[in-house]
Amino acid sequence: MFKLALRGISRYKKRTTITAFAVMIAVIFSIFTHTLITGILLDSEKNLIYNDTSSAKIYAQNYFEERDYLPIDYLISNKESTQLEKLLLDNGYSNFTKEYISSCDIMFYEDPYPTSGSLSVTLKAIDSDNTSAYNFSDSKIDGSWISKDKDGVVLGAKLADDIKAKVGYYLTVQTKGKGGFIQAFDIPIIGIISTGDPVVDASTMFFDIDIIDYYLELEGSATSYAISYSKNVAKLKDISKAETKNLNNIIRFLNLEAYAWDEIAEDILKLQSSKSGFSNIFLFFTFIIAIVGISNTMLMAISERKNEIAMLKTLGYTNKYIKKLFTLEGTIIGIFGILFGTIMGTIISLYFQFKGIDISSFLTKTETIGYRINNVMHSFVSPSQIILIMILSLFVSIFAAYFAVRRTGRGEIAEMFRRI
Repeated sequence: MFKLALRGISRYKKRTTITAFAVMIAVIFSIFTHTLITGILLDSEKNLIYNDTSSAKIYAQNYFEERDYLPIDYLISNKESTQLEKLLLDNGYSNFTKEYISSCDIMFYEDPYPTSGSLSVTLKAIDSDNTSAYNFSDSKIDGSWISKDKDGVVLGAKLADDIKAKVGYYLTVQTKGKGGFIQAFDIPIIGIISTGDPVVDASTMFFDIDIIDYYLELEGSATSYAISYSKNVAKLKDISKAETKNLNNIIRFLNLEAYAWDEIAEDILKLQSSKSGFSNIFLFFTFIIAIVGISNTMLMAISERKNEIAMLKTLGYTNKYIKKLFTLEGTIIGIFGILFGTIMGTIISLYFQFKGIDISSFLTKTETIGYRINNVMHSFVSPSQIILIMILSLFVSIFAAYFAVRRTGRGEIAEMFRRI
């Protein structure tokens, strides 16, 4: 049967090539789309962890439920901070960063700015002597980073571009201090940072926590502690739940609460996951292309080879055997397309995994594509993902071939010869 199937394929090379090519293109697009979406999600998660949530955060009780509003009513006191830091160090958690995060308004005025205006942004004050919970040290900075010895603020790059700010310019910052009093102060811009996370770069200003403690009279208080378990996102996903549970056991006597990064960013991750559903829709349509291509080829082959089918029946071959023969032909054509498509799709995806796709020419400096990545998209090749697409493509090829030949061989032999 296999030799007969190969003979049938070789006799109709043009049609076979066209069909295999259609399957190959469908597989290439399936692999590229899936690896690109996977890469975008992975880069988004990295930026989220490296610049925003870290591996986990420790809050005062009741803060987590209202975290979206950046409340300052639930603070970790200076005494609790001292006890917490000792507990963390004693239990091997050395990569932590004390922080104070709140909302604030910034005001800027014409000369030196092009126009006067105001914006609501996020104020993020961290311990500049210990930023190990984040990856800010790897970020590109114009000017200098925050310091306990230098009064000043560092702006996200997209925020700075939005208001046309430069290093050396002054801003007026208005926010609430401890207890709820309104505080306003002028402060120089000492640096502009590009973290690679468009959300952070567009809406965040950084202070040293001691500097902001002075302005807002925090008395050593903090809104949270960021903890880093691992900078490897894949490893972090495996250990995050267990580590956070252990962390909660350690701090339970302090009336503090620890939450993992995926709990903190639950809404963001759900939104990104819903967007990635596009790749499944795309995969569905590419499989439809493969089904149509293989089915069309087999229907044409059956139509042109009615005399051959009649001869096979004359020689005693059953309808079941003939169906299997043509199904095998379609499957073999599909396998050729799948193999070449997998090779080409993997090569293309690997190229863009290292090179990336620069989309900066399609966006303004303050626009994003809806994910937490900047202007370069990278694919990510996962062997398990490639194998899954190959298996699904093979099942589609078999189904398409069988669907096309399901009526093959029906009818009396004399009637079949009469139609030839």
